Amino acid sequence: MKTRFWSVLCGFIAPLACFASNEGVPSYYQNNTMTTANRAAYRNYQNQGYTRYVGNTGKKQILSSQTYSYQVPVARPVQQIPATMTKNGIAGMNDDAKTTIYAGYSRRFADFEFTTGVNSVLEWDDMWFNEINVGARHIFDVRGFELVAYGDYRRGEMSGGGLSMDYDLEPYDYAYPLDGIFTVSVGSQSGETNRLKLGIGAHHIWNISGWKLTPHIGYEVFKHNLKMSDHVYPNPGVYLPLMTNTNSYVFGDLEGNYYAIPQNVVVGDDEGLYQICMGPEDIKLVQASTAEGGLGTVLAMMDYSSDLGTVPWGVEAGECVVIGGDGVIKVGGTTHIYNTTWSGFYLGLEVEKQMTLADSLRFYVQVSMPKYSSEGIWPNRDDWQQSPSFIDKGTNGAIAYSAEMEYNYKVSDRMAVSLKADMDYFHIGKIPGELYVAETSYFVEDQDNPGNYIIVTEDPYTEYVSESLKEATWRSFGLHLGLKYSF
Repeated sequence: MKTRFWSVLCGFIAPLACFASNEGVPSYYQNNTMTTANRAAYRNYQNQGYTRYVGNTGKKQILSSQTYSYQVPVARPVQQIPATMTKNGIAGMNDDAKTTIYAGYSRRFADFEFTTGVNSVLEWDDMWFNEINVGARHIFDVRGFELVAYGDYRRGEMSGGGLSMDYDLEPYDYAYPLDGIFTVSVGSQSGETNRLKLGIGAHHIWNISGWKLTPHIGYEVFKHNLKMSDHVYPNPGVYLPLMTNTNSYVFGDLEGNYYAIPQNVVVGDDEGLYQICMGPEDIKLVQASTAEGGLGTVLAMMDYSSDLGTVPWGVEAGECVVIGGDGVIKVGGTTHIYNTTWSGFYLGLEVEKQMTLADSLRFYVQVSMPKYSSEGIWPNRDDWQQSPSFIDKGTNGAIAYSAEMEYNYKVSDRMAVSLKADMDYFHIGKIPGELYVAETSYFVEDQDNPGNYIIVTEDPYTEYVSESLKEATWRSFGLHLGLKYSF
């Protein structure tokens, strides 16, 4: 009884085991040699172009009536890299994202100096700025040609740095304006910067060995408003003026003529006169014997002897005697304000390369010839107006260029980290300006009553200065950390 049971069970299970061994294999790939309806008529099918595999001829074979079921693994989606082509050439990651917004922080180091037409030099040295940068880029298509438009804004606040300095040259003789006495003052500094760029470029128009080039054109406005404060004059000194016996100053002109001008009369620079200072030969000495002792009740005077050389005033004959210079003077509060604007169109070139699937390098350069405009306010000059004191404008000798080197690393499908270093250079040459002279009052001799003086008040006016500025230069270097989001 048991033997019959096991015989029947094995006979029932054997066909199922054979089926299970072939489960999951398509029927048209089996090597079963059992004769089927297809195999019986195989030669007829083959003569008509059929094969034993389904789909090769575009016509299905008639399979045996036996049906099979099988399972195959579910196909997993393969992560696709975003589009690798643009209208203008080969692209990198995220080039399917048309818009990118970004923001970042920069630490900027800068210097600025300018020289006026009267040999006065002002410098803001070793400035440090904390700078915030925001911007956006958008790629769009025009008749099958890909363009990129962008806007960028930066704002910086001075957080520290070196010193502000003011060098003034007072000529001994205006016939020789580069020879004279320098007065130097130093103090603290403060200020801010603002920069706006709007531009458009032909996106990836060239591709050279994987380096993708984009030419740019745009308009830029760059402003820096700077102040000097709490200036210290470490060695102030004044020259000793030559005077007449009537208590007037002696002036000269370039033709060699001399004039006596009362002390309370203001002489303008445009009158072609310069004040004469005293040299050793203009000073009388007290005559004394070589023996030390009393000089008596009357001082005997004599002329300066060239045998004394530079004693006792430290200058030779024909040079100017300077008095003072042995004390420190501090002028508190704001002493100078100079607000500058550089603006104009620029040309740029951007070069990018996708290094790996996650990071890329970017280089950028631009050049321009900007217009220069500045206004100065000198709060301690009561002879100048204060809203402003002067304005300089022009484009003569203007040149500016910028350069950037940037590394981008992708941290997600949309987000990237940016590390960048950049530098800027702006320069302007000789340009004219306008000086705003304040209302002045001075004494003049009354023509109707000789010997008496009356007060004359002159209204404020604007004076055109042909060479107000000799040159001005801004230099800066920045380190930048930012984030970019593309969509």
